[in-house]
Amino acid sequence: MGAEPLSYAPSRAILSLGCLGKAHMAVTTFASPPWWRIAVALIVVPLVASFAFAVYSPAYQGLPDMMERVVQTTAVVAFFGAYPPTVVLGIPLIVYFRGRARASLANCAMAGASVATFPWFCLTIFFGPDKAYTNDHITYQNGMMTWWGLLEAVELLTEIAVFGIAAGGLFWLIAAAGIKNQPPSKKVFE
Repeated sequence: MGAEPLSYAPSRAILSLGCLGKAHMAVTTFASPPWWRIAVALIVVPLVASFAFAVYSPAYQGLPDMMERVVQTTAVVAFFGAYPPTVVLGIPLIVYFRGRARASLANCAMAGASVATFPWFCLTIFFGPDKAYTNDHITYQNGMMTWWGLLEAVELLTEIAVFGIAAGGLFWLIAAAGIKNQPPSKKVFE
């Protein structure tokens, strides 16, 4: 007969010693969406976010037709900028936080912004040209980012974060909307 924990705080695990020195850990779990809804969201959301970004900023690839530019930009953004971060960062975050955090709109939006922005943040900070300029302003000089380059990087990352927030909201709408707000359950693992 061991000591019982005094409280089950959702943010921390509480250890109590059992009768034979076993450690019991109380873990708070939250309601989480079914896997099929998560899978549908993981397929649909990056494609929709890529399309939205392509409409906002279509690349000119020598194509005179605007629709063709949007379609080509969607494909490039989806397969190089949306699906890889979703697979490399998004799926591990879902696996880790499933049951540990509520699938609320705010949590999904912030996770979406993080997943969308992190790869571009790394590319902007750790990799850069020797010399570059934008609109007659030097952004890189001697391999170092200038203040104007920092401003351009912050603007780019902010745009990407906004699309990530929208994608996280769409993920919540597809995967987690309608999940009953059940009180957290307390499970004891031995």
